[in-house]
Amino acid sequence: MERQLIRRLFPSGKKHFLANVLDYSGANRLLRHWDSWSGLLVLNYHRIGDPLECEFDRNLFSASQENFEKQVRLFQSSADLITVDDLETVLKADRGKHILITFDDGYRDNYELAFPVLKACHATALFFIATSFIDSPRFAWWSEIAWMVRNAQVNTIPADKWFDAPLEIGEGYPSQAIGQAVRRYWSLQDDETDDYLSSLAQATGAGRCPPSLAENLRMSWEMIQEMHEASMGFGGHTVNHPILAQISASRQREEIVGCRDRLAEKLGTAPLSFGYPVGQAHMFTSETKQILQEAGYRFAFSFYGNHCKTSHQDWLDIPRCSIEYSLPRAILNSRLTIPQIFAKN
Repeated sequence: MERQLIRRLFPSGKKHFLANVLDYSGANRLLRHWDSWSGLLVLNYHRIGDPLECEFDRNLFSASQENFEKQVRLFQSSADLITVDDLETVLKADRGKHILITFDDGYRDNYELAFPVLKACHATALFFIATSFIDSPRFAWWSEIAWMVRNAQVNTIPADKWFDAPLEIGEGYPSQAIGQAVRRYWSLQDDETDDYLSSLAQATGAGRCPPSLAENLRMSWEMIQEMHEASMGFGGHTVNHPILAQISASRQREEIVGCRDRLAEKLGTAPLSFGYPVGQAHMFTSETKQILQEAGYRFAFSFYGNHCKTSHQDWLDIPRCSIEYSLPRAILNSRLTIPQIFAKN
């Protein structure tokens, strides 16, 4: 009910206007030192670097290295920047402003660009790892979709069994078409996904993405172990990054337990935290949560925005909000002072 009310009172355009007013009036600077909110704000990153240098999905970039450092220092001045070890205490607390930084998917720039910044700032983050991509470097479905659409030999994909209307690719970087093709994948059942990717490869004329291009895309286990020894946190993100709600219970168990066991083997301790792949509310179920509990996970993070109020009850649905490369400064500043309004994705 509260989220619906906030959306009615502050639709996207009005939220931008309000954020600009708060920022340019100096109100955000004042609110940063007041108890304007209490609880836990979890911020989610994927990649650090220059998206223009990427031939895959540029939408995954959250910040340049320079801006990431500015953001980390801003977080430290705005709230208590916590570690994964603080989670239980913070979730039980009845007051205080707390921020947790998380990263998804284990991209190599997390080690090469984010890790040095975190060390320089004496900060930590929680990294969610899909283990099979570390064991056998290859493309995840979203990266391959982005590559196929970006390398399309056509400007339009006709309507077919996958798309109700033609998919317009156009010229330049087809960000909108990539987004549409990725969202279509989200809705597929497990036994449809390979057919979809093969069909897209044929329809675009690009073929399937050469696996050799993924050679340096992800971190290595040696990099992850170095980061772990430097007090960075690590959590599960499944083995192969499927949409959990779209696969059977037995497959969910294989993905969740297999990931936990591999991380425990490589890091010497089983993870207690889990990040739902993609993480929208309909992409995991009560059955998923039960499997996580049975596997020994205590905390699980979704990805549809908002923040945790004090004494958040559902530790298997801790909300996160995304940090995007194009996120306006005023929105970020306002998110840190009034997350009740500005933490919704």
